[in-house]
Amino acid sequence: MSFIRVDASKCQKDGLCVAVCPSGALATDPDGAPVAADPALCNACGHCLAVCPHGALAHSRLDAGAMRPNVASWPAPEGVDGLLRGRRSIRRYADRPVSRQDILELLDVARYAPTASNAQEVRWIVAATAEKVRELAGLTAAWFAGNSSRPALAKYSALWKLGRDYFLRGAPAVLVAHTKADAPFGAVDCGIAVTFLELAAVPRGLGTCWTGLLILAAAGSAALREALGLPEGHTVHGGLMLGYPDERYSAVPPRNPAVVDWL
Repeated sequence: MSFIRVDASKCQKDGLCVAVCPSGALATDPDGAPVAADPALCNACGHCLAVCPHGALAHSRLDAGAMRPNVASWPAPEGVDGLLRGRRSIRRYADRPVSRQDILELLDVARYAPTASNAQEVRWIVAATAEKVRELAGLTAAWFAGNSSRPALAKYSALWKLGRDYFLRGAPAVLVAHTKADAPFGAVDCGIAVTFLELAAVPRGLGTCWTGLLILAAAGSAALREALGLPEGHTVHGGLMLGYPDERYSAVPPRNPAVVDWL
């Protein structure tokens, strides 16, 4: 059976599905209807289903019933640009937990981030209690305290002993993105997914900050990887602190001009 099925009563033979197929898995028959050219090339990206305004296609690897209607129009550029320019990396959080439902909504958005060859290999670990976040921060502090290759960062471990958390900032929740270590684009895929999630957090009143120090420590600390429950053979590529900001920022600081070489 072909990996696609065409409802002849709905298909208008407009060629849209074939034109948008990025892998060449589809072709047209002599009558102009879509047919499978090489099923092995299909990565189930869903372009063919998404572009058809007639609902004429079904795909053996995609649940047509799970398709979501797209927005009728995109937000105005000034709104999107304002969000991108105005979001801040939040390092002070209100003493207010983030609900599991809110975290699940953010993860649902993040799973729509593009991945190389539509591999969708990004996985998540969520710490949503103060006790677990503090445990992870303590293990990160311990690794930096004993890591002579990064002496400049040992100062943060000294501050940890004084009761100041410069690692996870006392955030109500921490989300960690990981893939199999041999995933060729694992770091890029996680980076995009984490960025999707942190942008989706802003309109919900939530703030984020990258967990850069935890990411570094997870590469070298077996104790931290164990506390995370990181599967064997997986690598942490990204992570976010998450919570409600303790302050609201009323202005956007300047940034360096873009450095561009035109070809």
